[in-house]
Amino acid sequence: MSEATFAIKSLYIQNAIMLFSLGVVLSLLLHSIYKRKKRHMVALIIWTFLVLWFFNSPFFGFSVVKVYPKGIHLDYGILSVRNVDLPLQTKWEIKSYLSGIKKLKKLYAIQIGDRISMRVKGLDGYALLKEIGETIDEMREKVYGGDKN
Repeated sequence: MSEATFAIKSLYIQNAIMLFSLGVVLSLLLHSIYKRKKRHMVALIIWTFLVLWFFNSPFFGFSVVKVYPKGIHLDYGILSVRNVDLPLQTKWEIKSYLSGIKKLKKLYAIQIGDRISMRVKGLDGYALLKEIGETIDEMREKVYGGDKN
């Protein structure tokens, strides 16, 4: 096992959403600069920072996990500065959440270290998260020979 890549949510769709929302705000900003509307410019500069903040905030989890002998890579998307490489010894845990208006939908996320993934629903999503954790354990065992600390 040299490297394993898992997509919790589609990174292409996530990047498209990021770029689309930033593109809309920036195009409106350019339009306000062209029309010389200072109030609009200030408001759209603030909106640009809000868009960038949102995609780098704790509300937005990672969507791709790469497990390789040197560590674990977490990918949040193209606009995120939170993409990170973690050591293989990092602990992981699957967490469950209740969602929806009546809190009837069960969602799952994997927490690797202090980073939480995008939430998934259903047994298929849970199985994917469990497979990610098991792959981390297998890679750790292969590299460190059973020493998990």
